[in-house]
Amino acid sequence: MEKKGWIMKQTWNKLLFLHWPVTPEFIKPFLPSQLEVDTFDGKAWIAIVPFEMDHIRFRGLPSVPHASRLWELNVRTYVTYKGKPGVYFFSLDANHPLAVSVARNIFNLPYYRATMKGHVHGEEISLSSTRTHRNVRHGALTIRYKPIGPPETSQRGELAYFLTERYCLYIVKKGKVYRGDIFHDHWPLQKAECEIYQDTLSTPYGRPANSAEWTLHYADKVQTYIYPFRYVRR
Repeated sequence: MEKKGWIMKQTWNKLLFLHWPVTPEFIKPFLPSQLEVDTFDGKAWIAIVPFEMDHIRFRGLPSVPHASRLWELNVRTYVTYKGKPGVYFFSLDANHPLAVSVARNIFNLPYYRATMKGHVHGEEISLSSTRTHRNVRHGALTIRYKPIGPPETSQRGELAYFLTERYCLYIVKKGKVYRGDIFHDHWPLQKAECEIYQDTLSTPYGRPANSAEWTLHYADKVQTYIYPFRYVRR
């Protein structure tokens, strides 16, 4: 995809992909009926993804000082629509009220206000998040993570590629499917390790307590271009 027609640019930093497998049957009740579960070797996947976002700006406008940096934490899975793979978000928490309002009202994404404290200690990142959005399910996460090993680029056909190289997301509004395209370079993935001290975000989604059942990847930085959502005709 060429880098033209985008409406927003962001840089994503210090990102962790924490994935675990579930059966397609488990995940179907959480999805709009219009979307199909995407699988790898017969398994569906759910992820918790914390990261820091900065250099946020709309096309044609400069970054706004003190308003273009935030922490985000999302819970997601993978779907297809009309054969095109993408991301479906169960929730996105962020510690910037204006950004949450814009994302909810302009992009119709399930963003929620949260109190977040993120710290970077060398290569180690710690994040504590508590949802403060009114009239929604409580969600909290306290996590510490860091990369281990050198960065590598995943290859098509590998699990890491399936889980991370996603270039669109879907929302369903009043029964209609909308797709938002995303452009970025391939993820510079590193193996990772993490510890979770508190987690009520993943309670409905069956995260295994045993970390041996998690698949972990870390990415230090990627610049991302966001495109407007478009109605996908049947």
